[in-house]
Amino acid sequence: MAQEKKLGRGFDSLLEGDANYVADEILHLPLRQIRPSRFQPRRDMGGDAFENLKASVSRDGILQPVVVRPASSGYELIAGERRWRAASELGLEVIPAIVRQADDQQALELALIENIQREDLNPIDRALAYKQLMTTFNLTQEEAAGRVGQERSTVANTLRLLELPAEVQDWVRAGSVTAGHAKALLALKSPDLMTQVARRVVEEGLSVREVEAFTAPKRRGRPRVRKAKSPEVLDLEERLRRHFATKVDVAAGKRRGRIVIEYYTARDLERILGKIGLG
Repeated sequence: MAQEKKLGRGFDSLLEGDANYVADEILHLPLRQIRPSRFQPRRDMGGDAFENLKASVSRDGILQPVVVRPASSGYELIAGERRWRAASELGLEVIPAIVRQADDQQALELALIENIQREDLNPIDRALAYKQLMTTFNLTQEEAAGRVGQERSTVANTLRLLELPAEVQDWVRAGSVTAGHAKALLALKSPDLMTQVARRVVEEGLSVREVEAFTAPKRRGRPRVRKAKSPEVLDLEERLRRHFATKVDVAAGKRRGRIVIEYYTARDLERILGKIGLG
């Protein structure tokens, strides 16, 4: 059987490098003596993944001990809050745990790294965890990437997701908008347009390629040098883009002008015609 891949200076290696860590010292602690971590970076504790975890715990028990540290009263979780919550909801009285001496800084670093390396962590919470790791320990993107065994570009691209409007971030967190969609949405620049196009992804199922088409440059013929548009024309373009939720180009002359409304699929055209009143 292939060995499980370790990610850089990950959670396991941090534990194993600590003189306070004893790999085979697993205790069975009462759940009522354990409280959640103050440094938990994960926001979404529910959903299908949590229900699957509960089913696994109900069937097989807790296969991986949680990690705790002594607190003023009982213990505080460092890692394994979802396992602890699953055990609590199932009415278990005890849970396997590794007790570790750790100050606040060590507890935060371990909690962040353990969560970042989880495959089921959604992209927004992963980005927030990267940001918290960098801010708390004054790390560069490169240094943060080294802590979690990722490429710097991976960390940078994930952090960019935090530039999305809050509503779009919620859709990404829920899985309604994928990381691929989110990357394409960031090229739209306008927060209002990002939100409108993201809403169409949720409601109409736009593909990543269809979202990318909103910002795809046209390269036909020789490039023309265009005069700078007036603030009034730019404002009109922005209002039309928000109204139609697509790319709109306004070319205004002294006597006449042109408005180009782009569409990308037959369904997209029907939607725009409906807004004009021709649908």
